[in-house]
Amino acid sequence: MSAEWSQLLASAEYLGELYDGTPPPTDACDLFYVHIDEREDSVTLGFDTRAFPVNLPPEWRGKDFNAFEFHLFFTGVTGLRVTGWGAPEAKKTALTAHDGGHFDVNLGSETSGITFRAAGARLSRTRAYLASNNP
Repeated sequence: MSAEWSQLLASAEYLGELYDGTPPPTDACDLFYVHIDEREDSVTLGFDTRAFPVNLPPEWRGKDFNAFEFHLFFTGVTGLRVTGWGAPEAKKTALTAHDGGHFDVNLGSETSGITFRAAGARLSRTRAYLASNNP
């Protein structure tokens, strides 16, 4: 899974330019947001990381930012299954990319979590900010 996560996020249309082709691994990203929208057959996942980008946009330069969040917007969602949700499930993110551009996403375990297939994905939001050093 990490290889597929890294391959996806390392591309220019995702986080590739911000991280110079080496995005943070899944274990450095905390899933903090899940939005399921049945009207658009979409799922948005928000991740937070302290692995700060190396190539900063001009509007972030000179600021004391030390944290970064990004949202992945999955479209054409099918096979959505929710069997439980909580802190343990949010710690496990698995992404499988298939030929043709579709994805299998698993959050949690086989017995408790969220799974779905998506026809496509895009980076929908990024934000840098100053976070407390306290966990």
